[in-house]
Amino acid sequence: MMRDKMISEWNKVELKTDPGQRQFLEAVEYYLRKPALIAKKLRGKAQEFTVPSDFPQSAVDAIAKFHQVDAPDLGWEQVFEVIDFTQTKKNGFEILDVGTGLSFRAIKPGEKAEVYKISGEVTPVNFDLFGGALGWSKLWFDDQEYWKLEDAAKEFRAKWYAQKAQAHYDLISASRPDSDVSWQGGVNDSKAVRDAETINCACAEILNDLSGLGYEVSPGASLVIVAPVQLWARLRNALNITLSDTASSQINFNVSLAVTTRLKNQALSGADNSHYFVCLPGRKIKSGLRMDLTILSEPDILAYAETVAGWGRYGAAIGEAEQLRRCATV
Repeated sequence: MMRDKMISEWNKVELKTDPGQRQFLEAVEYYLRKPALIAKKLRGKAQEFTVPSDFPQSAVDAIAKFHQVDAPDLGWEQVFEVIDFTQTKKNGFEILDVGTGLSFRAIKPGEKAEVYKISGEVTPVNFDLFGGALGWSKLWFDDQEYWKLEDAAKEFRAKWYAQKAQAHYDLISASRPDSDVSWQGGVNDSKAVRDAETINCACAEILNDLSGLGYEVSPGASLVIVAPVQLWARLRNALNITLSDTASSQINFNVSLAVTTRLKNQALSGADNSHYFVCLPGRKIKSGLRMDLTILSEPDILAYAETVAGWGRYGAAIGEAEQLRRCATV
């Protein structure tokens, strides 16, 4: 179990000097970014995770509560090609030859993203600004109630990753307004066999349609199923099925499974737990990161508090809806 502390020794935090405040904000910023950093290292098969040495790692008696590292929902990253624009001065990126697709934009900083249709030979995808703030009472510092600071930061962090994940899953959810891939197989087949046949059908349709559009996609390409958690065990059974005396079909393609609680119906008006998506990742399904989560802070003299704001910029689009299929389960 990894203890998810923002600062190891709170009694060494010094907010009355510029260097002390800068060091404190760096620690907060790192804490808020940490789940994504850990996930990235795990994906890269790193052997260990090293924290910054700015603060000692010994335990503090004043902190009575520890948290495990949050596991943010990053399954969408298996579908979107994430491009790092943090070292550029661009206000967006372009997807070429978009036939039909979706992107999103922020209404106002802090509000949820709105999905809209895109088309054109060259379609720009803007980097929108997302952010939020939390207030830390200075009484928490004075009374050494540091766990309250940790709890507030953890809640803020969870909301940040949830908002970003939801924006990307909304693009997936709304990407196939046409007919679903129907539940395949025969009435006498087991549920696992019918699901396997449905996945095979979806994969084949994706490859065939993209080939007709001029894409070069090998039958051995990696595909990803994005499914609601309610279908996790069911689809895992379908993916694990093998030909035997009792099974007449198996998965013919290179498919992995990502589950989430954030899929919605195509109108994005409510959750959808009865469909899943088969996706060919990357290509024209792209997400651009312009500014990673960045922390700003200033004292609130009227509230005897420290206001901490987090800001980030990103944009995403599904430039080719033929890379996805929504599948039925009944």
